[in-house]
Amino acid sequence: MAAFEVGRPASIEDRMRAYGVPGLSIAVIDQGRLAWAKGYGVADTATGRLVTTSTRFQAASISKPISAVGALLLVQKGSMRLDGDINDKLLTWRIPADSRSTSGVTLRMLLTHTSGLAHAGEGGAAFSPGDELPTSLETLTGKPPARGGPVVITAPPGERFEYSAAGYEVLQQLVMDVSGQPFDEYMRRKVFVPLKMTSSTFAQPLPPDLSAAASTGYYAGGDPIPGRFRVSPELTVAGLWTTPTDLARYIISVQRAFKGSSGEILTTDMAREMLRPDANHRGLGPALSGAGKDLRFGHEGFNEGFESSFTGYVKEGRGAVVMANAGFSSMLIKEVLRSIAKAYEWPEFGETAQQPPSANLAPQQVAPVPRAVLDHASGVFVAEWGIEIRLRASGGRLFLEWPGFGSAEIFATADGRFFSPPLIFSDVGSPWLQFMARPDGTIDRIRAADDGSVQLRRVGS
Repeated sequence: MAAFEVGRPASIEDRMRAYGVPGLSIAVIDQGRLAWAKGYGVADTATGRLVTTSTRFQAASISKPISAVGALLLVQKGSMRLDGDINDKLLTWRIPADSRSTSGVTLRMLLTHTSGLAHAGEGGAAFSPGDELPTSLETLTGKPPARGGPVVITAPPGERFEYSAAGYEVLQQLVMDVSGQPFDEYMRRKVFVPLKMTSSTFAQPLPPDLSAAASTGYYAGGDPIPGRFRVSPELTVAGLWTTPTDLARYIISVQRAFKGSSGEILTTDMAREMLRPDANHRGLGPALSGAGKDLRFGHEGFNEGFESSFTGYVKEGRGAVVMANAGFSSMLIKEVLRSIAKAYEWPEFGETAQQPPSANLAPQQVAPVPRAVLDHASGVFVAEWGIEIRLRASGGRLFLEWPGFGSAEIFATADGRFFSPPLIFSDVGSPWLQFMARPDGTIDRIRAADDGSVQLRRVGS
């Protein structure tokens, strides 16, 4: 893998080479319309197939705010309520009773990650093309071929924010039960067709004709994901294939609805409800930042081999979407977004955007993760604020997985240090990680940040 470097070479292509990113796709919104869109690099290194504006990428967790629109349309239609007990609408499966639940789980809780829902036990490995995939019901009950435990209540509903893949898995079943349609077909008819999102689909796995034209995903260093990409049967969590141009159409429609324009799929009242910040700076689907005229909505996505981000100004008709086909692209994506913000004079964005770790690091060469770490790091770790992550060694690489959010590779440097692109550590100001081992070599603690102030401890033996 090429070294990543401080500084800004003259072109996006230079920065892609610096980060080892094969393909990148961008769409920019200005004055309430699509200003431009362009693809860079290659969608597949083996064939040299170029990225175009119609090349599909995995959107990963950006699936969540798009899925939220589908659910809100059912509220708008009167088929369910934002604050009603969803067990009254679930037909195929119901949220299990729990002593910690004094009130029902609502759609609002699902969309804002405050439902208290999680999978019992540990999650499982990702699915590959050709694997038997679980149904939505099997995912919720934890029955094979699902690879996680059943969905249960782990905290009182509505009590606190905790990013929840399980909540969005329940959302998938809820939308199907209320609409009476398969989730991918419902989203195609009610969201993608009206918004002219012609390159978007929740089909998992991709049918052969779409698969051939989709981007391949890559690990940092250039190795392709086995089978080209992972398969995500949890559609609302990470199942969307799309393009920046299509996501820009979603952003523009939400912006227009918020301003009171007629003819959008969301009403003005619903768009404003969706983008009303709660105590955790969440809307109904997207994350929110800024305030007043600078209020923005957005989301990031991390799937194995794909990373992406979008942001849109709620009131200003501005925004951008960046998608990449490599596991070491989040820092590049942040650079691109900051460059767009500077060129289009976005208010506040540069001052509030998280600076990428590369801004504070000398040029580094990524080195193989030592065998001692690969052999002893795998397991579940919990941070002091309750977030659990999993470390997984695979194929001589080490991955950090935050259930429900995504995964990022952990890299070693030639001088023996470790770091990960921004994921759960984006707020601590440093990507550096330290592995603390027991006498038998098992890693039982992880320290993050330069001063080691953020610590995670191993759960179990």
